[in-house]
Amino acid sequence: MKYGVVGIGGVGGFYGSMLANAGFKTVFLSKPKYLNVFVNKGLTVESYKQGKFTVRESDRIIFTDSYNSLKDCDTVLLCVKSYDTEDVARKLSKVDGVFSVVSIQNGIENEEILAKYIGEERVIGATAFIGSYVKEPGDVVHEAAGLLEIGELNKVISDRVEAIASDMKEAGIDVRISKDINYTLWKKLMWNVAFNPYSVITRATVGEILNMKETYEIVKNLMVECKEVAKAYDVKLKEKTVKGYLKSSEDLMKYKTSMLLDFERGKPIEIEGITGALIRKAKEREIDVPFNKCVYGTVKLVDEKRKLPVLK
Repeated sequence: MKYGVVGIGGVGGFYGSMLANAGFKTVFLSKPKYLNVFVNKGLTVESYKQGKFTVRESDRIIFTDSYNSLKDCDTVLLCVKSYDTEDVARKLSKVDGVFSVVSIQNGIENEEILAKYIGEERVIGATAFIGSYVKEPGDVVHEAAGLLEIGELNKVISDRVEAIASDMKEAGIDVRISKDINYTLWKKLMWNVAFNPYSVITRATVGEILNMKETYEIVKNLMVECKEVAKAYDVKLKEKTVKGYLKSSEDLMKYKTSMLLDFERGKPIEIEGITGALIRKAKEREIDVPFNKCVYGTVKLVDEKRKLPVLK
């Protein structure tokens, strides 16, 4: 199959490069301001698992800023931040192609947005349990985990999902087919609502948060609230998942969340797509989520304050 990658950040840069490095035809859609970087020096991945490698433009690897270049792709990996989903979905809907779109994003609303613009039948859900980031344009660092779970929204294990998973396994990607991707999305949200926004407040790594009794209890309560909201949507998250997240793997203990990295670099943060989404879902079912509301409000204020000019 021929793949497209929209969003050449830590996630799209890693998974796309793995496919390209394995010999699959790949189209990387870049922001115009970074296109020359990719065309001239390629895309380098420094992975704790895969080592260091670079993919460069060739007859089967294309770096472009044109959405029309995706028209001949079979599958497009959508790896943009959740606040960009609607704009990108609108642009994808105008491309004359019938490619499937795999949403490898944070949050539980992206698939709904994509379906509105390109049709639910073309959308595949996914979650990436990975620690990766852009060191600089054209250079992605993969420092923790890497599991990618994909699945059809209708819970059918389709031929196209099996084909995508097969290609990814061939490329060395740790991939799993989810029998219930909605469950998987909520499961990932439970980790995200706990660690992503709270790390912005504390400026702490996952390990630092878990190693203090008081902050440990806070992230635990953030997860418990998410678990209760999920239950109201017939998604029964497991208690052992909460316990597993509170132990964490060794490679994640020193990990800075993507939201904290974005905050430190002055970039927009995904607070609306993560905690905002949970609060909206909770409100629909008349469930109170005080810990998440507190963290949400605090992060919103911190985010606003960083935009203010510094008085001297």
